[in-house]
Amino acid sequence: MPKIVHGGFSIKKPARVKQYATAVRKALIKDLSGGTEKDLSAQKIILIDSVVDSLVIVKMMGEYIAEQGGVMAGSSLKPCLRNSWLAYRNSIQRHLCALGLDKKDADIKQVYLEDM
Repeated sequence: MPKIVHGGFSIKKPARVKQYATAVRKALIKDLSGGTEKDLSAQKIILIDSVVDSLVIVKMMGEYIAEQGGVMAGSSLKPCLRNSWLAYRNSIQRHLCALGLDKKDADIKQVYLEDM
């Protein structure tokens, strides 16, 4: 499956954020497949890309906040934190849980019942 170029990958972002997104995607694919993207289902690739998209947005929010000098706007949180940040973080967590938290070893062959 070719790399999807929408969502977080289409946002204009600094090179360091792009490098971060690419590194996270590669690490997730390696952890979940033990090999390459070809070893994953389309569903897992979609979830991985959704995690990366959300992480890019959260990173960009963080950079925006850093440029603005803090998280507060008067006596409350900046609007992007107040309205979206937690939703993106929760989405990332749900997607990672759906993908599974265990690392797959590339040397372990999956055994199916019909092979036994």
